[in-house]
Amino acid sequence: MISIDDRLSELRWIRNEIWRCRRLLETELPGAEREVVEKRLLEQLSDFKRLLQVAIPLTLCSEINSTKIASTEAPIESAAMASTDRFGM
Repeated sequence: MISIDDRLSELRWIRNEIWRCRRLLETELPGAEREVVEKRLLEQLSDFKRLLQVAIPLTLCSEINSTKIASTEAPIESAAMASTDRFGM
């Protein structure tokens, strides 16, 4: 089983690779090298997104949208307001 520390370490490593590729793309690279770095950057971005979805699934879950979140927050908000109203009396 992979621990959260292992996942975070992998995320950091991929993030550093992404920044390295971006810095390289800011320099004057010959055409062939530039294409290789661009391809590597796209691979790293894809790996980063995939790993984030595995490590932190709720942050990138496409099934949760704002309407679902809003509908679940409304009862909590109403309950919180009811309790403050009662204390305000």
